[in-house]
Amino acid sequence: MAFDALYTTNEIQKCKVLLPYIDPSMQKHLAVYIKYMELQYTMKYVRRHPSQINGCSIPSDERPDLRSLCRQLSYYSTPEEIRQLEQLQNMLRTMETMQEMTQTMAALQEAFPDLSDVMPFGNDAAFSDTENAGTSQTGTSSIIDMMMGMLTPEQKTMYEMFRQTDPDKDSK
Repeated sequence: MAFDALYTTNEIQKCKVLLPYIDPSMQKHLAVYIKYMELQYTMKYVRRHPSQINGCSIPSDERPDLRSLCRQLSYYSTPEEIRQLEQLQNMLRTMETMQEMTQTMAALQEAFPDLSDVMPFGNDAAFSDTENAGTSQTGTSSIIDMMMGMLTPEQKTMYEMFRQTDPDKDSK
């Protein structure tokens, strides 16, 4: 990583390579010495370069990949933290799926404007199987059913949770 490359020297790296070959009774002393050298070098480097660390930041115009961040953090996490990171990843996947579905619905509405007369895409009734059963909306309903069928059980649960907390729904 860029951070490791900035805050170490070849001398420090050589000591790390030598560590396993040192007498076990002396390894802990060498380990402390290595950390001391890293701290000393880091403090000198920061004093000489007080600006932002180059190569260690995500460009401001680039969106951070939160799922990748979760994967990287999981290598250093406890089992409970890993479970929480996996839940966060699932939630992010669900939100991405919902965003894709929203875009698809908008594209369908744009491509087939007369469908909006039959079924308003923003209405929760569009997703209700009981309200659509036996009506003239069967073709449109099957599109919705097909899209809902693409969701995993977790994604459906997450969708229902988001749908229940929809502020527009409360005003209807």
